[in-house]
Amino acid sequence: MKVFVTGASSTPGFKIVVELAKAGYEVYACLLYNSHEIPHVDGVVKVKIDFVNEADKLVRVLNEIKPEIIIHTAALGDVDKCEVERLLAWRTNVEATYIIAKTSAKLNSYILHLSTDYVFDGEKGLYGEDDVPNPINYYGLTKLVAENIVRSSLNEFSIVRTSHIYGFGMGRENFARYVIRALSSGQRIRALIDQWLSPTLNTLLAKAIREIVEKRYTGIVHIAGERVNRYDFAKAIARRFRFDENLIEPISMSEIKFIAKRPKDSSLNTSKARTIIKTDFYNLKNSLDILYSEWLELQKRGAESAV
Repeated sequence: MKVFVTGASSTPGFKIVVELAKAGYEVYACLLYNSHEIPHVDGVVKVKIDFVNEADKLVRVLNEIKPEIIIHTAALGDVDKCEVERLLAWRTNVEATYIIAKTSAKLNSYILHLSTDYVFDGEKGLYGEDDVPNPINYYGLTKLVAENIVRSSLNEFSIVRTSHIYGFGMGRENFARYVIRALSSGQRIRALIDQWLSPTLNTLLAKAIREIVEKRYTGIVHIAGERVNRYDFAKAIARRFRFDENLIEPISMSEIKFIAKRPKDSSLNTSKARTIIKTDFYNLKNSLDILYSEWLELQKRGAESAV
């Protein structure tokens, strides 16, 4: 079965590519021209497309491949950059999604669209799938519009909302990798004590997404980790990796001058997903155990690996 994965060099995207390839799918890994290259994986065909400037090529490639499944993870995820470069954010997060959804409908493909907790305003926390979105920054707005495009264009689709994806592999440095890099070299770090989220390990997210795809689940589902603030998350990482917790300093959101507003509590309620799939994506201890094992393996290799 053919699967087309966008954002294949991102933190979640590459793990999804590897997970599906190992499961025997014929995977087409779609990369942006300005993204990092990904290593060779058996059963994976690399495709480079500039989503912003090559809409025609995107349509042509999809029509040539005719994938039964499309997993759309590609997005401009830099929240502050989205706030400043709004046209780029709109073209990347909204217009590209429209093209993919429209083409998917013609091909009768099942599409899984990866979305975010930032569609919510953060005033409540532990948001369920039926809670009303109310984004407070432009990134969240573009992702909500993209969700609505997918919902209105297709009969067979899933929208997976997740939160603050972390882990080793491809993509820009995420919070957990920053914490590990800094603390392992004895550097002091600061972490927010009043921003709550649901950090999600990319390895487990990929496994959960494979289950969702294989069940052909239709609708919105939240797949994310336990509710925790950034400071406590950093402390949990330090404890598991046996780093010095005293190197972590608590700070408040008022001490940081963000360009874009951040939700105070965008944590997700994942009770629905935990009844649908078997992967334990939720438990923080389990996630950090896996992350630690991956880190030890990377240490043996002498450098961080994308796999």
